[in-house]
Amino acid sequence: MTNKIASKRYSTALFDSVKNEELDALLKDAQSLSETMADSQELSSLLKSPLTKNELKSSILLKIIQGLSSEKILSGLVNTLKKNKRLNLFENVLSDFQDVLFEKRGYQKAKVTTSHAINDEIKNSIQDLLNNQYGSKINLEFHVNNSLLGGMTVVIGSKMIDLSILNQVSKFTNNVKGDI
Repeated sequence: MTNKIASKRYSTALFDSVKNEELDALLKDAQSLSETMADSQELSSLLKSPLTKNELKSSILLKIIQGLSSEKILSGLVNTLKKNKRLNLFENVLSDFQDVLFEKRGYQKAKVTTSHAINDEIKNSIQDLLNNQYGSKINLEFHVNNSLLGGMTVVIGSKMIDLSILNQVSKFTNNVKGDI
């Protein structure tokens, strides 16, 4: 079983095992932990390394989740992953849990990539525009990719809207090549 499939199964089981009133607190903690791991390349590498003992991984994770509102739930997840020798999936399980929760609540996932960081006002405008266009609740993820040169790309499900300058330059270059 691939890691992606396994992490999806663990995240679905996590969702199914949590009481409805605890979901929002767990979501908040999962988002916070995901940001922490994304910011700390060392922590992420340590958890994914097959050379690091499961005891060390679990003790580090248990210290990190200490004091969080969903500590009991996350401790159970860490212990289950430890027992099954799958602690390397912790980061992916948290990410997939967020996806499962939003999906169960009727949200569509959208990834917006811009050429530079944008402010909250623009993010809200994009959110409103996409909600009006697709008529459903949208869960937006914002990313920055400097190679776009300007503009943005939006991926919703299997659709991609490419409004980047890089794409326009590429189309122009292909048209010029075709004329030669």
